[in-house]
Amino acid sequence: MNLTKKDLSYSTTINLINILAAGISLVLLFAAPGLCAELKLDQRPAEPGEWGYRPAAGSVSQVNPPSFSWRPQTGLAWEIQCSNDAEFEKIEYRAGDLEFNVHCPPRTFEPGTYIWRYRGKDKKGRHTSWGTARKFTIAGDASAMPLPAREELIARIPKNHPRLFMRPGNLGWLRELARGKMKREYDRLVKECERIMTRPPATAEPQKYPKDIVRGSDPWRSIWWGNRTYTIRALNGAATLAFTRLLGGPDKYGIEARRILLECAKWDPKGSTGYRYNDEAGMPYNYYFSRTYTFVNDLLSEDEKNICRKVMKIRGDEMYRHLCPRHLWRPYGSHSNRAWHFLGEVGIAFLGEVEGAEDWVWFATNVFFNVYPVWSDDDGGWHEGSSYWSSYQNRFTWWADVMREAMGINAFDKPFFSKAGYYPMYLMPPGKVGGGFG
Repeated sequence: MNLTKKDLSYSTTINLINILAAGISLVLLFAAPGLCAELKLDQRPAEPGEWGYRPAAGSVSQVNPPSFSWRPQTGLAWEIQCSNDAEFEKIEYRAGDLEFNVHCPPRTFEPGTYIWRYRGKDKKGRHTSWGTARKFTIAGDASAMPLPAREELIARIPKNHPRLFMRPGNLGWLRELARGKMKREYDRLVKECERIMTRPPATAEPQKYPKDIVRGSDPWRSIWWGNRTYTIRALNGAATLAFTRLLGGPDKYGIEARRILLECAKWDPKGSTGYRYNDEAGMPYNYYFSRTYTFVNDLLSEDEKNICRKVMKIRGDEMYRHLCPRHLWRPYGSHSNRAWHFLGEVGIAFLGEVEGAEDWVWFATNVFFNVYPVWSDDDGGWHEGSSYWSSYQNRFTWWADVMREAMGINAFDKPFFSKAGYYPMYLMPPGKVGGGFG
């Protein structure tokens, strides 16, 4: 067979193209296997200690809308869909680019039966396959509790101080109550403030554990719990003085509260009262400090405010890194179930003033709407005895009050809280001595 120069040129070109294509294929196959690998969705069943996939298949939600939860996976954003049909031909609700592995929609649904599914998306825009579809029902009498969109939620929080337990516009009404039908309660606050003024709390930074101390020993416990009570005496005292002054108390209460606040601001944020070093001291430091800060904000200079902001930036970040996003999938830790809403208080007090504070608020609100309460059901039951029940309910009501005033959210619309009072009645009926373990 005779080949012309033109034939040889064409043949050579085709061979070169084939060689280049083969080379590119080898590079993609061996040098960058991740580009061709399938993006897999982790759908392992929930293990003990994990929150699980919710709404569960066949479940009936007494809250409208329900909260959605699925197994987290590093590096993915999320999308969920709800439909009335298994083929998802008509999407009744969709949310995309979700940062957390939980989601509570910002609107209610029509009562009835739905099917939901989810999938992930990586930073390159690749999607996983859709997860298992699960059917659930929203009861006709379900409590309406949509979670406002992030921008709306944050916009509800006052720009000015005070922001915790009250709004700036409510001060006049609160002062009327203090002079009127709640004067007895106000007088008790004044009496407590006078006691604090007479015997001011110590404000030197408490000691750390000695290097050779045995964890759990009596000397260790003395420091561990002692630093908690020491911190509370100082900063709860400051918050009480500051709050009473806002209700109409003398200026000397606010001045003393400011002094205590600034003295405690000198403590090492990661020292003896650091959250990760001793959370029993770190948690009350963080929320009582934040309350005092917002109550005496008008008495602080800009330099003094910046001192407080720097302290709480460190302390808030430490709590946030420990809790988020872990707590959204493994929410059964005892101390963590106090810490998340204390972090929410810090975030509200320093919103717009400390970088990250908005994230702290958004995270705390998502915990409440999606994974709280964890040790109970809609019937108001609890997993422990009356002592722990009382302790955790009392602390939670602080956050409930904060959410109501700052964001217009009524925590007690949740079915659990509307029935929680039955639990101690069943546990400790008239004539019973003691409330059992816990």
